[in-house]
Amino acid sequence: VTLAYRRGRDRMNASVFEQDLAASKGVRIMTHVVPKEIIGNGAVREIEFEYVNADMSGTGQTVRVPADQVLRAIGQTLDGEALPALERGKIAVTNAGRSSIDGVWAGGDCATGGDDLTVTAVAEGRDAAMDIHTVLTGVAG
Repeated sequence: VTLAYRRGRDRMNASVFEQDLAASKGVRIMTHVVPKEIIGNGAVREIEFEYVNADMSGTGQTVRVPADQVLRAIGQTLDGEALPALERGKIAVTNAGRSSIDGVWAGGDCATGGDDLTVTAVAEGRDAAMDIHTVLTGVAG
């Protein structure tokens, strides 16, 4: 697996722990590159990337990476009037996952706090479920 990212490692949403774990499992992390062309005849064979500067302008230097599959991450942005209060582009929550809107909890990648790890998101879901139970029944989980 090769992970190609258009900015530096310090700008990735993945935590340093997640990046290091991926690299330790053999994932090649390429930074400051943007895809230019998928090369193949009916099936992908390679993908060509161009290196970019910090301002995202191309350097003219390219590299080709052998590939048999290409997956594109599209990112996400929270935007809208009906959303709970946001903090740094994510839903602001309490430790129990409560948002600024009554009856709305959030956790994982869309919420503030914690590490960006699956295990953290699962724990946040558990904490929110326990708080929801308390709100609905009046009885602590």
